[in-house]
Amino acid sequence: MGDRGPKPETKIHVLPAQKNKRKSPIPGMTKPACRIWTKVMGDYDPDHFLPQHYGILRAYCEAEAAHNRAIKGVAEGGDIIKQENGVVKENPYVNMEIKFANLMSQLGTKLGITKNATTVSRGDKSLKPKPKSKRDGLMGGQ
Repeated sequence: MGDRGPKPETKIHVLPAQKNKRKSPIPGMTKPACRIWTKVMGDYDPDHFLPQHYGILRAYCEAEAAHNRAIKGVAEGGDIIKQENGVVKENPYVNMEIKFANLMSQLGTKLGITKNATTVSRGDKSLKPKPKSKRDGLMGGQ
């Protein structure tokens, strides 16, 4: 059998691989939170955070920025403040600092950016299994 018509000229073009770009901070974030966003995004692989994580990451960055402001407020005013009327009370920034630290801990665990979250997900080798009991198999015919 002979050839069946002219052969087409095939030109194969190899397209360059797309680079995984890191997501820019979400519009409307405060400047300190944007800096935190950029730092966190730079510390992890570009595909670590998916679009469904962006809202939680934004909340984490805003909480860390607020936590930093609370730390600064405590540093400037001290733990205990004296009001103009002479009443001595705890600095409100102390409670804010604790509240935002707890929020950061919770959100960081959900995002997988805390030590506890990464240790559990990667299977920490330092966690040893329980030793076998000396009484194991004595009852029940094992």
